[in-house]
Amino acid sequence: MFGFFRRRKQQAEVRDEAESGPETTAPGTEIRYHENLVPELLEDHQTLLALFEKVSQAHEAGEFQQLPSMLEEFGSLLRGHLLKENVRLYIYLQHALANDPDNSALMQGFRTEMHGISKVVNRFLRHYGQTEWDQQRREDFASELKAIGEVLVKRIETEEKVLYPLYMPPGSYS
Repeated sequence: MFGFFRRRKQQAEVRDEAESGPETTAPGTEIRYHENLVPELLEDHQTLLALFEKVSQAHEAGEFQQLPSMLEEFGSLLRGHLLKENVRLYIYLQHALANDPDNSALMQGFRTEMHGISKVVNRFLRHYGQTEWDQQRREDFASELKAIGEVLVKRIETEEKVLYPLYMPPGSYS
């Protein structure tokens, strides 16, 4: 069983080594640039949005028994995406943009805002991850789901248009 995890780790290390080199780290660090990071993050967004739509459809269809497991899956995917952003995107940008105060502040604003959004979403997921669905919970869920959906869609659009273009190979920053 653990052989699977070791193989996955070794494959990731080989992939990292292939992507790394003296020209692929953030200035003054060993933090590597990953050319596939933005496409991976974009794919995560599409997966998250599709699952969010399925949650919404299940709620509209009255399939409340399916919602806790769907919300758990959504939460797991979201946490994985946020971890990837924190470890691979934000830390790299923090160093790469060290001499660009405007874009550095912009990136830090994104990071801070996402921290707040993730707290609200995690609270929502914990609250509605329960299996009991009385009428009040059903009504509250609909309005909260709509609000969270609007925030997530706006955030995804902004990340893709403003934040992700800041992620460039070393040497691209002036």
